[in-house]
Amino acid sequence: EIKKRRPVKSNEDYAQTISHSIFVTNFPDSVTSRDLWKECNVYGMVVDVFIPQKKSQAGKRFALVRFIKVFNLDRLVKNLCTIWIGRHHLFSNQVCFERPHKPLSTSLNGKFKNPVKDNSSSGMRQSNGFADSYANVVNGAPSSV
Repeated sequence: EIKKRRPVKSNEDYAQTISHSIFVTNFPDSVTSRDLWKECNVYGMVVDVFIPQKKSQAGKRFALVRFIKVFNLDRLVKNLCTIWIGRHHLFSNQVCFERPHKPLSTSLNGKFKNPVKDNSSSGMRQSNGFADSYANVVNGAPSSV
């Protein structure tokens, strides 16, 4: 009798399912992720702070702060908006879209291969990991399967 193995979930995977990410902006260029962690940890349990190198469309730095054990998300966002760092007043907002979970890789002769997503419900078929071009789909050309 062969038992199916469940994929092992790490603490990071578990934290991602129970956490809430908050978008934070309008802080000085000198602020580090550690500084933001200390400031935001007053209002909730912070598990991750990420400040990307890119700037927002407005040309300002921004960060994503992940909290766990959040009972009232709106209240947390309002509390974060009360933080002042120097002369800068922090702006915060709930993220619109959470990052999707990564699909599990399957092993094939010791090599890992990510499963290819099939978009057949949208009228597009994939072969060799690439979709047909938009023009081929619109013109009704046969796909290269």
